[in-house]
Amino acid sequence: MKISIIGAGNVGISVAYALILRELVKELVLVDRNEDLLLARDLELGQSIAALNLDIRLVCTSEYKFCEKSDMIIFCAGAKRKDGQSRDELLQINTNIMLDCTKALKAYVEDPLFVILTNPVDFLLNKLYESNIFNPKKIIAMAGALDNARFKYELAKKFDCKTSEIDTKLMGFHNDDMLLLKSHSSYKNQKLTDILNKDALDEIENEVKTGGAKVIKYLKTSAYLAPAAACVRMVEAIRTGEFLPMSVILNGEFGINGKAFGVLARLSLDGVLELCNLALDEEESSKLELSLKKYNYYNK
Repeated sequence: MKISIIGAGNVGISVAYALILRELVKELVLVDRNEDLLLARDLELGQSIAALNLDIRLVCTSEYKFCEKSDMIIFCAGAKRKDGQSRDELLQINTNIMLDCTKALKAYVEDPLFVILTNPVDFLLNKLYESNIFNPKKIIAMAGALDNARFKYELAKKFDCKTSEIDTKLMGFHNDDMLLLKSHSSYKNQKLTDILNKDALDEIENEVKTGGAKVIKYLKTSAYLAPAAACVRMVEAIRTGEFLPMSVILNGEFGINGKAFGVLARLSLDGVLELCNLALDEEESSKLELSLKKYNYYNK
């Protein structure tokens, strides 16, 4: 598989490194405008490939032509939110960056699987869909897999257990309106709603929703290792066929048409194969409806 990563910052390099460690690529292209950064990334990644004695072709470049024939594009470029900056301002800045990149890519990569990691992921995916540059079935965003990992992490701490003993599911937006599907999540095959009271579940939900903010508090920058791992899990899911939470363009599901929303989906290099339609309990259905109304997601 050939994968091109746009953006060689913390997230981009972490995705690249994880792809190498998991041996998921035959050819890896890292694109950025910062030439010094590219030189450093080429040394680090190239030496890592050599240390592991792997047969992976690496290209670190500022030219999009090297992305030609990529099976997948992973978009990690963009600005970080500054103090006092609104989400709408950040969305506009990163939309401009993304659309400039995708228009340049289109000359060399006609129809890739395109994965967005840059925030705000759901609304950037909406902008990419509206641009009509790539096939709507093949544009997705990573966030649900990360939020789900944070859900599993918090539960593993709560029960002091292995993460393999926990099954979690969620859907919705990559923000405070994410929907943890507690009625479909379990510990040792016991439903969470049967073994934890509301206060305990609410506490875990709060920890999941503030997971990214805690990293920023202590590290003074956004998370990058866990987002990269979650992205690589999505790449692996192409082989395994498992359902993972991800933001996709919906066509009538949940009353949403032509907009990005986080659902459980199966993925291939040809795009989204199938959605998992889970029955929600009363509380989950109510929260879902409120979040969709909040963002004007229902068709008029």
